[in-house]
Amino acid sequence: MKHMKTVLILEHTEEVFDKLTCDVCGTESHWDENWSSAEPEKHITTVQLEEEESFPNGGQSTQTQFHICPTCFKTKLSAWFESHRQAKATVSNSVW
Repeated sequence: MKHMKTVLILEHTEEVFDKLTCDVCGTESHWDENWSSAEPEKHITTVQLEEEESFPNGGQSTQTQFHICPTCFKTKLSAWFESHRQAKATVSNSVW
């Protein structure tokens, strides 16, 4: 869950990012949307539906997101997918 807070900026208020918590277990991320506790590492999980409409004079999109920590992704969400229709995750690796 993305938590926002209202702050006063030069005589007006604005919503800014406050913290990110897992929608399943409530764990708080350490670095915005990066769940890693070590600075050189990056652990980002995203479960999102994006719906978009485009018209000649513009368009709109709606994003629906669930924020889930890597532990819940691996132990709960992956297990749920695998128990339904024997789904298997697509895993890819990169080296740079």
